[in-house]
Amino acid sequence: MDLESKKDYLRVLIVEDNYASLAMLSEILKTNFGFEICAVSTLKEASDKVVSFLPELLILDINLPDGNSIDFLENLYQQGYPEFKVIFTTAYANYAVDAFKLSALDFLLKPIAPQNLIKSVEKVLKNISAENYRKQLETLFLNERQKQDKKIVLKTQDDIHIVSLKDIIQAQSDNNYTLFHLANTKNVLVSKSLKNFENELSKYGFLRVHQSHLINSAHIASYNRKKQFVVLSEGVEVPVSQNKKHLLLNFFNEF
Repeated sequence: MDLESKKDYLRVLIVEDNYASLAMLSEILKTNFGFEICAVSTLKEASDKVVSFLPELLILDINLPDGNSIDFLENLYQQGYPEFKVIFTTAYANYAVDAFKLSALDFLLKPIAPQNLIKSVEKVLKNISAENYRKQLETLFLNERQKQDKKIVLKTQDDIHIVSLKDIIQAQSDNNYTLFHLANTKNVLVSKSLKNFENELSKYGFLRVHQSHLINSAHIASYNRKKQFVVLSEGVEVPVSQNKKHLLLNFFNEF
């Protein structure tokens, strides 16, 4: 169903304890999309409205007076309510941002610019199927619960792949695409630049050793100083550029 036919009757539940933010969100959605809006300020009220209002889109402030909305959402999911899309909002730039990026779910930082909200809603409406969206939610819940074995959502033209970071050997730039080489010899081509993944993965031990290569340091087997290439798991050889060599040497010096 296209955006024009969908927007006339989409039901949106906003969960926000700040009255000014709630009013702003409601006004933007009504004006630009004609949505049917239900607004509440607590998770307890939201729980009741999920049953009676049957929202198709939830806009959730992460931290609310009576709890955390990620936990709230996971409880709904476990009860069998995965058929809505979700946009999270937060005033804390560092809170759960990594989890959202890895799961490829939308979040908005406060104060929210109207154009950012509109863009995010349009993206959600054009988003993937319910089956794939559940995969993204599962990734978010999993990454929030565990400190180790983080997972990332990799979207291809046809599928969504849930991949453990430890299984990524390297990511290679292919113009505006990124080719992921995985430990199971499987490759995944994603229509997103390597620079975007570098920002997301550098905090998890990934090193940009070349303009075209981002490697997982956990898979480094050796480094050939003379020929300036690093050998990764399964014999994968990756060139190391002169201006990136110091990053690799700094990594070795930590041992």
